[in-house]
Amino acid sequence: MTFPLWLQIVTIVLPATVSVFAAVWAARSAGRARTAEHEATRLRALEERVAQKKFELYQPMLESLGDMMTPGRSEAALERAGEVMPNFQTFISVWGSDEAVKAFYRFRVASSTNPPAMIMIRLVSDFMVEARRDLAWPATQLTGVEVMGMRINESSSELEDALTLEFDALALKYEWQAPWANNR
Repeated sequence: MTFPLWLQIVTIVLPATVSVFAAVWAARSAGRARTAEHEATRLRALEERVAQKKFELYQPMLESLGDMMTPGRSEAALERAGEVMPNFQTFISVWGSDEAVKAFYRFRVASSTNPPAMIMIRLVSDFMVEARRDLAWPATQLTGVEVMGMRINESSSELEDALTLEFDALALKYEWQAPWANNR
């Protein structure tokens, strides 16, 4: 039995058409994949540059704060802070996360009012945790206890309270008025 000519042609042309369509589709998909890969590489490079810039921005300030909290280094760190602080203040507002900028603002504004030591320790701790989040660990679970605890030789309930109480409760405990509370 012989099939009609048109059926023979369809039987030959249909698989060829499907093959050509599949090849064109695969080529377009490969092109899109290459474009997406290029974009992902570009974004990774950009993120690395931003991360490096942030690290360079934070490093001097974090070193100064760490030295201020380390016995034997605090006096030299206070002298250096005059050089480090203005540069940091300028650039954190551009490069820092919202939370890091807020934590630094609170530290900076409070430091000019001579707050109690435990308030100052808390503000430094809050800033260091936010810097950690901003630089490398956005989902960090560390608290001020871990960040500051390694810098302070003695453990006390006063220090524990300073690092764990809600900030408003801590300020109330020391009868200290946060200067930024008046600015809103």
